[in-house]
Amino acid sequence: MKQSVEQLTLPFHPELPVVVQFDAPEISSNAGALLLRQADDALGLTQAFAACLPDDRDPRKVEHPRHEQVCQRIFQIALGYEDCNDADRLRHDPVLKTACDRSPKDDKGLSSQSTLSRFENAYDSLTLRRLVRLFEKHYIDSLSPDQEVVILDIDSTDDPTHGGQQLSFFHGYYDHYMYHPLLLFDGETGQLITALLRPGKAHASSRTKLVLRRLIRRIRKRCPRAGIVVRADSGFCTPKILREIERLDEELGGVDYLLGIARNAVLQRCLQPTMEAARARQIGREKVVLFKSFEYSANSWERRRHVVGKAEYGFRGENPRFVLTSLNQFDPESLYRAYCERGQCENYIKDFKNALQADRLSCSTFGANFFRLLLHGVAYRLMLLLRREAAAISEFFGKAQFDTFRLRLLKVGVQVRESTRRILFRLPESFPDAKVFRELALRLVGLRASPT
Repeated sequence: MKQSVEQLTLPFHPELPVVVQFDAPEISSNAGALLLRQADDALGLTQAFAACLPDDRDPRKVEHPRHEQVCQRIFQIALGYEDCNDADRLRHDPVLKTACDRSPKDDKGLSSQSTLSRFENAYDSLTLRRLVRLFEKHYIDSLSPDQEVVILDIDSTDDPTHGGQQLSFFHGYYDHYMYHPLLLFDGETGQLITALLRPGKAHASSRTKLVLRRLIRRIRKRCPRAGIVVRADSGFCTPKILREIERLDEELGGVDYLLGIARNAVLQRCLQPTMEAARARQIGREKVVLFKSFEYSANSWERRRHVVGKAEYGFRGENPRFVLTSLNQFDPESLYRAYCERGQCENYIKDFKNALQADRLSCSTFGANFFRLLLHGVAYRLMLLLRREAAAISEFFGKAQFDTFRLRLLKVGVQVRESTRRILFRLPESFPDAKVFRELALRLVGLRASPT
C-alpha cells in the first residue's frame, strides 16, 4: 500500500531552502538483490531447498510458491533484514519482487510476515534432516575430484535465547540461556559446510562424531586422493572424537587432526625444559616462543599420541599452549602455526552471526529455529560467492567483511521502471562502486552460463 507523507523544508542551507518530498515512484534501496539473485542462479541452492520442502497447501489457492518464499527470506537476510517482521514493509519492494520473479508492479507483492511465519513453522524433523544433507551435498559436489587437501574447521557458538523457546537451556560456560549451534567450515575457502542447531545445554563436541563420520566418508568418495584434516579447539578433543578420526583414517586413509588440548600438570611438566630455555632468552618486554613435540597419553586414552607444545615466555610470565595431532612427520612449529590458522574460523562465524544475524532464532519451536539457521546458512553461501567473485575485480571487496560488502555494494538506491519490453533499473550516476557492481554482475552472468 502506498503511503502519503507530507513534504518538509529544512533551513540549514545558506542560499536555498532544502525541500524533502516523499513521492518518488518505484525507488528501492536494495539494488544488490539483483546480484544476490544472480549468485543464487549460479549456485542453484534455493531451488534445491524448495524442492525438498513438502507443500500440503491447496494448489488452487497458493499465491506464494515455496521457491519464492525461500528466495524472499534468504535475500532479505543477506540484505540485512533478518526478522520476518521486515517482510511487511519489504514485500512491495520493486527490486526484491523482481529478484523473486514477480513484476515490480505486482500489487499482491511477496509474502507477509504472517505468511512467512507459517512457512518457517511448517516442517518436521525429517524435512530438516533432508535439508542438512542437501546443504552438505552441495558443498561436497563443489569440491574438485582432484582436490589435494580438505580442511574441516569445527567450532560451536552461543545463541542467546529469550522467553520460553523450546530446548533453550542455561549453559554454565556462557552464563546465559541459549541454543548451541555446531558449525563446520572449509578452512581454505571459508565455505560453511554444515550447521546444526543443538539444545542450549549441549556440550561443545555433541554430535560432532556423527557429523565427521558422514562428511569425511562423502568427501573421500568425492576426492579419493585428498588429505583430510580436522581442526578444532580443546572443546572437541575428546576420546570419542579422537577414536573416530583415527578409525576413519584406518578405513579411508589420509585422515588427520590438529586439535587443541587443555593444559594440565603432566603436559606442563613435559614442556618445562623448553619453557626454562625461553625464560633464559627473554629480555625486557619482548616475548620468546619455542616449540617442542613429545608423546603423551591421558588416563582415558588407550594409546599414546603426538603433542606439540608452545613455550611462550614474556614480561607477564609463562603462557604454555598445546596441540594434539596425528601429523607427527612435521616439525612442531609448522604444526602449531597450521593449527593457529583455524583462528580464521572466528572471522567466518563473525560474518555468519554479526553480518547475517544467524543468531536471530526467535521462533518458539526448536524446529522452526533450526530451519531459520539453515536459511541463514544459504544466505552465507550467497554472500561468500559474491565476495569470491568480487576478489577478481577489487582486492578491497575480496577481503571485506560481509556487513561492509553489503553496505558498499548491496544497499544501493535504484529507480525501477517496467514497460512492456523490459524492466529498467537505474542506479545513481554518483554511485562510487558502480564499476565494481557492473563487473561483478557480468562475472555472475558467466557463472550462470557455464556452471561448475
